[in-house]
Amino acid sequence: MSFLQSLKKTFVDDPKRRTKKIYYWCFHVLGMYFSFLYLPYYYLYVRRLQRIGKDGRVGMMQVASLIVRGCNLRCEYCTTFSPSRKGVFPADDLIASYREWRKKLKPQFFFLSGGEPFLHPELERLVRESAKIWNESKLRLITNGLLLDRAKPELLRALRETAFELLVTEHTFEPKHRKKLDAGYARLKQEGIPFVVVPSRLTWAARYQYDNEKKGMEGQDENPVPYNSDPRMAWNHCKVCDCTAINGDQLYKCVPLLSANLAVQEGILNADLWKAALTYSPPTLRSTPEEILELLRRQAMPECTVCPGKTAIVPARQLPSNKERMN
Repeated sequence: MSFLQSLKKTFVDDPKRRTKKIYYWCFHVLGMYFSFLYLPYYYLYVRRLQRIGKDGRVGMMQVASLIVRGCNLRCEYCTTFSPSRKGVFPADDLIASYREWRKKLKPQFFFLSGGEPFLHPELERLVRESAKIWNESKLRLITNGLLLDRAKPELLRALRETAFELLVTEHTFEPKHRKKLDAGYARLKQEGIPFVVVPSRLTWAARYQYDNEKKGMEGQDENPVPYNSDPRMAWNHCKVCDCTAINGDQLYKCVPLLSANLAVQEGILNADLWKAALTYSPPTLRSTPEEILELLRRQAMPECTVCPGKTAIVPARQLPSNKERMN
């Protein structure tokens, strides 16, 4: 499918979802190039939600949970370093942390993310338990959509019954992926599961660089290294929305910072190169509501130095597979 055909399919062939699709195209594509477009949204909506309610819980825009480390795609500049990671987070641990954080937080949106969430063998259970625990939040699941065509009926039923909305990030134009996506969309429509296609096939905003001369990612030629930016400049070119993430009993300000810490722990990233990210001290379940609120409202932090000081747009590209590397 050509790019023009893809645009026609997005904006013309599906008028029922046209408004949402236009919103996501403008919000993500234009916002990628012009970060300042997020400022009115942040200060007029996101920041106003960040307050301590009468029940003692901290209000916020959204909170995410990374449930899978790896992915079935190998996107260059992946925010969560998923092309080099494997495995999933245990469902029991995730659910236990949700129950505890539910007592502390009141997000407008709760996200299940990864990696690729559909790789988790207990995704149906996580979907149902998340809906019970975060019953005051709108529920969303972020996926690349390539496994929708073979998802188990029980999982699709759980998504429908819990009113989860799927955000499908289309990462490539490859025909083999297009067939899988179209088949997956047909199943979602048949099951009555709401979904929105998020454009991610043309360019990406890089959060790190590559340095092939330094030893880093074991068994790989590419070696992600951080920037060394002025924290204030890095913050100004960040998507200044609330992208908080739960990690066990910890609450991270942003997903890229959490992913860098996890990748270092797993031996994927060089700890010496990423030591600036390791200085971050996240609030925990023992933190007071005031301490959590201070984290959410904090802007430029010393750890922001690892991100670019200006918008870094790169072409969307899939890394070669390990098999291709050996040839």
